[in-house]
Amino acid sequence: MKKTGLVIVAAAFAIAACGGRGTAIKEYGEAFDTATKKINEVSADLKAAKDGKAVGAALNKFADTLNEMKTKGEALDKKHKLKMKGDEVPPELKPKFEAFQAAVKAMSEGPMMEAMKAHAAAPEVAEALKKIQEVSKD
Repeated sequence: MKKTGLVIVAAAFAIAACGGRGTAIKEYGEAFDTATKKINEVSADLKAAKDGKAVGAALNKFADTLNEMKTKGEALDKKHKLKMKGDEVPPELKPKFEAFQAAVKAMSEGPMMEAMKAHAAAPEVAEALKKIQEVSKD
């Protein structure tokens, strides 16, 4: 009877441990999905921007997204103890991480470059760029 009880307890711990990782993967995945969606919105905002004020607003939205992602990542790291460094992500998260990276790259190489060419001198753009720089610091 004792052996059966130990097996049940061990199985319960194994299930809890697997569920914990599954929950962590799910929550990190949702964070990447949300950030990717917001980056795509920023891209659309930059494409539609007609002046420096609109570009500044889009860049501020980008800075806010970076800050939210950083804050959410730190909270998830603390909660789940699943620390990721740089490009080292669990295989289950790789597609979501790569989608996020692709969205950032597409935005920065396309709409952001075009908007900067046209409106870099606007004070709103300069302020937004400072905000992005601050958020990007470690």
